[in-house]
Order: sequence, then C-alpha cells, then structure tokens
Amino acid sequence: MSIKKAGRCDASPRRQVGVSLVIVLVVLVAMMVGGLSVLRSVDTSALLSGNLAFKRDSINQTGTALNAVLATMKTAAFINGGDDGTGCPASCSKAATWKTQNYWPRLMETDVNGIPVLLKTAGTFDSTFTAAKPTAGTGNTVRYVIERMCNDYGIVTETKCTLAANFERGGSQPQDKPGAAALPLYRVTVRVDGPRNTQTYAQAIVTVKDD
Repeated sequence: MSIKKAGRCDASPRRQVGVSLVIVLVVLVAMMVGGLSVLRSVDTSALLSGNLAFKRDSINQTGTALNAVLATMKTAAFINGGDDGTGCPASCSKAATWKTQNYWPRLMETDVNGIPVLLKTAGTFDSTFTAAKPTAGTGNTVRYVIERMCNDYGIVTETKCTLAANFERGGSQPQDKPGAAALPLYRVTVRVDGPRNTQTYAQAIVTVKDD
C-alpha cells in the first residue's frame, strides 16, 4: 500500500495580503480622482450661475437707468438748455451745464459698435461729465451719456440733425403747418459695471418735447 504526500501550496498568506492592499490603493486613488472631478464640475457650475446672475442684474440696471435719464430729459432745465451755437465749438456758453447733465449737443466719436469712445474709459468719462455713483445695494456702477443726433453745434436744422416728426409746441399730434417745431432725436448710451468684471451697454433713441 503506497501513501502519497500532500502537495505544497506556493502562495503564502503574506503575498495575498500585499496584492489586496495594492488593489485597494488603486481603487482609492480612482475614487479620489473622480471626487475631485465632480467637485471641480460643481464649482464651475456655481461660478457660471453666479456670473449669469450678475449679468442679468446689470441688464436690469440699464433699464432702470434709461428710465431715470428719460425723466431728466423731460425737465425744463434740459429742454431749455439747448445749443444756440454761441461760441461753439471753441467756447460753448452752456458747456458747463451740459456736462452736469451728461449731455452733448452733437454726436461723439464711437467704436465699431456705436458706443461713444469717451464712455468706454471710466476715468476719462468721470473727469469730463458727472462722475458715476454706485447703485445702492446692487454692487453696480452706472454711467450714461446723452448725445443730440446732429453732426454740428448750433440750433437744430434738418440739414445737420436727425429729426423726429414735427410737433406743434404743447400739442401731441404731428403737425406740418407753420409753427410746428422739428424735434431732434437723442442717442442715450448706458454703461453698467458690476461684480466680477460684469459690463453691460444699452442704447436707446428718444426725443423729448415740452408740454
């Protein structure tokens, strides 16, 4: 009767534990990389959402500013402060008043998008017209300029100004009869600077008449 010896097992418990440890470490590294990717994605989404919110708020501020400008343009100080051509362009007699109203009686130099070049440089604009003031509670700063749509100084004429329909002074309907006044058009450009370098421009073409 023959007896067979049992075979030896080559794999030691220590070697199996070492292999398991390596696998666990690889899995942990993969989980950490995945977690960082998710975190980065969340941070980016939050940043984009925040920027869109600031941009939307700055757009809303341009509408508020335009309404405020229109209210100013309906005042007697603005309507009666037109350019009579005295001393212009070298020494306009009403230039100091115009600057406090952020108004100029002729079109300014613009960029390719029609934005006045002066308005694009905050420091230069603030030293020329009324300095901008932050809008309380919003973090936005509003600047605006009103340009009479004429290519020269002086009284309004059809040859040098873009005009709205003729209106009789004190009336509400267009009139072609003698005595009707040709009303010039004005270009209002608003610039809003907000948080995170948000910047928005808006323009409107308007006219005003005294009632």
